[in-house]
Amino acid sequence: MAFTLFPRAIRFYDMLIEQNQILKDVAADLEFIFEDFTTIDKVFKRIDARESEADELCHEISRQLSQTFITPIDREDIYQITMTQEDSINFFKNIAARTRVSGISYIRFPAKKMIHNVKKMVNLTGEMIIALRDKQDVAPFVRQIKNLKGECDMLLSTGLSELQDVEVTEFKGVLDIIKWVQVYDRIEQVIERVDDLSDAIEEVVLKNA
Repeated sequence: MAFTLFPRAIRFYDMLIEQNQILKDVAADLEFIFEDFTTIDKVFKRIDARESEADELCHEISRQLSQTFITPIDREDIYQITMTQEDSINFFKNIAARTRVSGISYIRFPAKKMIHNVKKMVNLTGEMIIALRDKQDVAPFVRQIKNLKGECDMLLSTGLSELQDVEVTEFKGVLDIIKWVQVYDRIEQVIERVDDLSDAIEEVVLKNA
């Protein structure tokens, strides 16, 4: 494809919104797994397929950035948003994969609630990208995301405390605690990455205000 100076044919906002939709779909699917653990094999295949689509889209965005001289916002900002979304999608897949192979037989309430909250955070980042495109304020979305993250921090502390309070009478109990520590660690990672995404979008909005 020839090098071009004309950005109107490159749908950077549309591609970021499309990528965010994949992120929202994967977050919703993970919540579905945590609500109905019997669906994990079927839903994981769907998450895996969507992650592959996201990977291709991420490569396409990077390719377009390398071939377009003029972009609607700074190219490093587009790149940061797309890579943070890509990382978040991968983290959601990692949680599903770890949960699937761990042998966990049920989902603990703090984990279920944290996944519900991070799905809400993801949905709000979608609103933020639309606001970025439309040159609108994102402060209300940021406040909601920070509140949800704060609640997740408390839920994580509760979840880890519950594991410490479990009376272990056999080795299987020790393994269950180890498995849940790993799951909680991955949930914490995705919460932090989605929060990073919110911060990245907010920074771009303020830069272009």
